[in-house]
Amino acid sequence: MIKRVNRNIEPLTAALALHSTKVTMPTATELEKTKKLEAALEHCRYVTDLLGGKKFVSCSVVMPALCHLSRVMEVTEDDPAYLIKFKETFSADMEGRKEKLNIAWLRVATALDPRFKDLKCLSKPDRVVVWDSIRALLQQQEKGRPAALDDQSMPEPEKKKPALMY
Repeated sequence: MIKRVNRNIEPLTAALALHSTKVTMPTATELEKTKKLEAALEHCRYVTDLLGGKKFVSCSVVMPALCHLSRVMEVTEDDPAYLIKFKETFSADMEGRKEKLNIAWLRVATALDPRFKDLKCLSKPDRVVVWDSIRALLQQQEKGRPAALDDQSMPEPEKKKPALMY
């Protein structure tokens, strides 16, 4: 809605001038605030579209998306007071939701996805921990597997019977 108002300022002003209503157009400073808020919300819209369910998404995309939102919602010195409050509230809410996620598995899934295997969304010590956990999982899997058989002891697979006889 913010985007529509910002895009249609002149038509809205003209329409309000023709009709006698109590609705007024936002002032120039309010419109400037909405533009800054729109820029901050654009990242949220992108992540919502990405994870929203219109397309099938693997869990490997969740961790980079959350890290992107965390990075974008960091308060900068250029932010006005209302945007600082919004970013702080958004970040606090997101941190509360992160506690309910299985972060360890999301990190492993992200590491195994070829698009994100460098794990830029994590700090360097966290990257080492993720790769060590993957290594430990693989070693645990190898211990549970029986020893490989020689090629000579492998029986020949059965030949398939034809499905249709001509």
